[in-house]
Amino acid sequence: MPNKVTQDDTVKAVNTALQELKPPGKAIENLGTDAMSDKNWSCYNFSPSVLEQICKITKTSDENLNTKEYCPGANLPASFANETFVNIAMTGEPSLLNHNFNILVSGGTTYLIQVFVKHSVKIVQSFENANFITHWHNLSNNINWVDSYFALFGVRPNQVVENPPISTWLTCQNVTQ
Repeated sequence: MPNKVTQDDTVKAVNTALQELKPPGKAIENLGTDAMSDKNWSCYNFSPSVLEQICKITKTSDENLNTKEYCPGANLPASFANETFVNIAMTGEPSLLNHNFNILVSGGTTYLIQVFVKHSVKIVQSFENANFITHWHNLSNNINWVDSYFALFGVRPNQVVENPPISTWLTCQNVTQ
């Protein structure tokens, strides 16, 4: 995404997306929120909606978005620039483990923005940038993926599916920025 995205831009986008959910979510004041998601909300509705709102706020057209597909073993980005907003859609089998979420890199912090179907999770979690990248790479490359899945999303794979795979479920992910 060529335009810089601020924390205020992200809060506005999240609040608009929350209002579109069924049932509608309550507005957050800032990215330090402890607000929890509703179990009825789907990440595949929420996260693309937040990305769409960011594009409207920053006046970025869909044509200016860059999406790359990464499969296990691919050379993932080692970092993201300050004020970068990213949508990440992870897919594989079993599909119940699939997840779509957004991140905003702001200073030394990565804010992970999400909802999780059938689970109530923190809408915004913050990580030191290097800590987020480590967990994302571990999850993507099947290195302690279960621990990293929980660290990032706040849900254990065995809470999502009975007997999750020992290796990773992840087939590919699309990273849009």
